[in-house]
Amino acid sequence: MPALIEWRGAGALLLLLLLSGCSWNRNAADGTPAGPDTVAVRVTFREASLPGARVEFRRSPAEAGESPVAAGSANRDGTAVFDLPPGRYFLVGRWRADGDYSRPIRVGDRHAYFGGNPVFLDGRGPREIFLGLEEFASPPGSVGEPAGGTGVAGRVLTAGTPVESAIVFAYHRTESAFRDLGFAASAPTSQDGSFVLELPPGSYHLLVRKRAAGGIAGPMRKGDLFGYYPANPVVVSTGGGYARVTIPATRLKLRNAPSYSDKSRAAAFVEGRILGVDGRPRAGVYAALYDNPDLLNRPVFLSDVTGDDGRYRLPVPVPGEYYLGARSGYGGSPAPGDLYGRYEKNAQHSLTVREGDRLSGVDITVNEVW
Repeated sequence: MPALIEWRGAGALLLLLLLSGCSWNRNAADGTPAGPDTVAVRVTFREASLPGARVEFRRSPAEAGESPVAAGSANRDGTAVFDLPPGRYFLVGRWRADGDYSRPIRVGDRHAYFGGNPVFLDGRGPREIFLGLEEFASPPGSVGEPAGGTGVAGRVLTAGTPVESAIVFAYHRTESAFRDLGFAASAPTSQDGSFVLELPPGSYHLLVRKRAAGGIAGPMRKGDLFGYYPANPVVVSTGGGYARVTIPATRLKLRNAPSYSDKSRAAAFVEGRILGVDGRPRAGVYAALYDNPDLLNRPVFLSDVTGDDGRYRLPVPVPGEYYLGARSGYGGSPAPGDLYGRYEKNAQHSLTVREGDRLSGVDITVNEVW
């Protein structure tokens, strides 16, 4: 397999685009880009380039039954280049030794769902994305799941090695682009990468995350571990028992990726400060958007946890009307000692977020729960 080629800086990327025959148009009058964005996707498997891998850009995170907006194969250097109009996309990579992408995935195939999805393109020029594929492995035997329950059990691996302290998330719906905390989350995986997640019967998409900085909230960062179960969705049977899975995870290289955390015109953001009743900033708190006025259940989108200045920045990849709150802690109702508050500029605690919005100065006051 060819060695990984390390392209450095915009000059190398532009050279790559010229060699591939792709074009990038710039408006000479004001220097702003015009026309489609040129995106170079570098596909790897265990740090080596992966020629022949299929790269797809889709309109939604649900893969089944949807034709991609654009698709192509990685060249001998493991790179696929696309010209795409501005918009929101979901990037997926696949590799099969027999080249048959019409059949269901099976053990030994390789797959990636980009950890920076959704990708926003806004006509600002050439982009480069690193997409690491992982191998689809057979499910493990029993990992100690309790008798008589239902749910999902298995292991999380990266490059065939168990991942400890990762969290597995189960999603009923895909509309949030998996940017919320989902329907349920597991306890951190054990030293051997095993987990048990109790779930009622139903169909679920499984994802796994392990943040290098710890915590559960906010966008994924370079160096974090991210995994998407390649055979999603998983069905938990009404007959009882646990579906067993092995979920591959890959370490993210989000350098220069046009993800929703960038200052893209296609993404929306809410930002401000989280303050105590004394008006001073509060650290260790995150802002959360909900889809119900009671701010119940799991948030749809979360910010990073605040630092000493109390500032938060909350990316919103899906425009809409939301209900804004802030809290420390995680899971269930706020417990004694947690900080909790709601946006109080209107009685509904609501915000309407449109595509491209930059809603600044949206402060939230929190109180300690007793």
